[in-house]
Amino acid sequence: MKIKTICICGSMKLKDRIIEIGEKLKVLGYDVYTPNISETNNYSVMTEEEQKIHKNRMIVDHLYKIKKSDTILVINEKLNDIEGYIGANSFLEIGFAFALEKKIFLLNNIPQQPNSVEIKGMLPEVINGDLLKIK
Repeated sequence: MKIKTICICGSMKLKDRIIEIGEKLKVLGYDVYTPNISETNNYSVMTEEEQKIHKNRMIVDHLYKIKKSDTILVINEKLNDIEGYIGANSFLEIGFAFALEKKIFLLNNIPQQPNSVEIKGMLPEVINGDLLKIK
């Protein structure tokens, strides 16, 4: 199957990088879905109930984008002193894509973190920053 639509996943701390890579993918001819970059992720100003509702809406929205896509690309860069960091939401999104039998690409190497074996078990393809390897 030829890949036409890519859903980008990654930490909102990397939103500038997500936007940059999304633009590069569009130039390469792909339709691109990204997380909702414009929504706040400042949970410190929300009540616990507001956090729960907001996070639920964000998760549901992004899982829908993954479902509509041919593949996902996880922007996993150095965060929290971990090279190639994959956070809880990205891990959830990788698992969802895996369950839907979608191809999973990682921008950088699989990180050394507690869930590394599980990430490896979902057989992602590491592209080492080379977007032309998405095929």
